[in-house]
Amino acid sequence: MSGSYFIPLLFLLLSVTAEASFCSTKGIPLVRNISELPQSNYGRGGLSHITVAGSLLHGMKEVEVWLQTFAPGSRTPIHRHSCEEVFIVLKGSGVLYLASSSHEKYPGKPHEYSIFSNSTFHIPVNDVHQIWNTNKDEDLQVLVVISRPPVKVFIYEDWIMPHTAAKMKFPYYWHSSEFGWHTVHRKMSHAASRGSNVERENLI
Repeated sequence: MSGSYFIPLLFLLLSVTAEASFCSTKGIPLVRNISELPQSNYGRGGLSHITVAGSLLHGMKEVEVWLQTFAPGSRTPIHRHSCEEVFIVLKGSGVLYLASSSHEKYPGKPHEYSIFSNSTFHIPVNDVHQIWNTNKDEDLQVLVVISRPPVKVFIYEDWIMPHTAAKMKFPYYWHSSEFGWHTVHRKMSHAASRGSNVERENLI
């Protein structure tokens, strides 16, 4: 390619990149201090969630990155989602419950894996799982990367709940009161107050 074509092409590429960077961050600084980012438990006691990079806040289209801290004894709901998920355990320890028989009518008894500081693991698409901080003395902190946001999430009351009965949330945004974990927690608490026989420990 001659120089006369290369310079205008380079200028065009730089312009597009700059425009994309500006749009994707929506006025949010490109370099951010994690300790200054918004965090919330979104209605779930024992959780601290920070969206490091997300589709709703930052215009991410291929991945989202979360920083989550679970207090001793806290855990995620039993759930699955239509994306791949990678965890890096930054500190603490706990248990991953994973039911890889998602092709069955219900999750079934999950496999149990110990997780620990400096360990990593991934969740295949639509495998039902739960993360639990079983350490009584220390927080469990994980860095989470998910693909293809926003994700479609299915939440289970227990491990024998049929896939067809799981509660679907889509699109799933942490920072939307309509679709976030806060809505799930509120609806389940309401069901429990009406005499639901679902054990609370399987809900939150």
